[in-house]
Amino acid sequence: MPTYDYQCSSCSNVQEEIHSFKDSPAIKCNECGSSCEKSFSVTGSFILKGSGWPSTDARFKQNMAKKNEKMKLKMTDKTIAGESVSKISDLKK
Repeated sequence: MPTYDYQCSSCSNVQEEIHSFKDSPAIKCNECGSSCEKSFSVTGSFILKGSGWPSTDARFKQNMAKKNEKMKLKMTDKTIAGESVSKISDLKK
């Protein structure tokens, strides 16, 4: 169940209420008993998961860049090693 913030129209008291997304209950203020209106709030517990979000894609791109750099170094080392072996075989001929 999601948590919603409600603000009192009379005393500006803010309170949290838990109810279903489909419900739209008439919330009364815990302090003065007046009606409350739903207010927009952002909580820290909201996490975007999966691909396509900036937080995950940036990390993915950084990791891939590091892996690509390591692979380039390995390929360069193999190429250099292959060239030196072919040079040695040329010397033996």
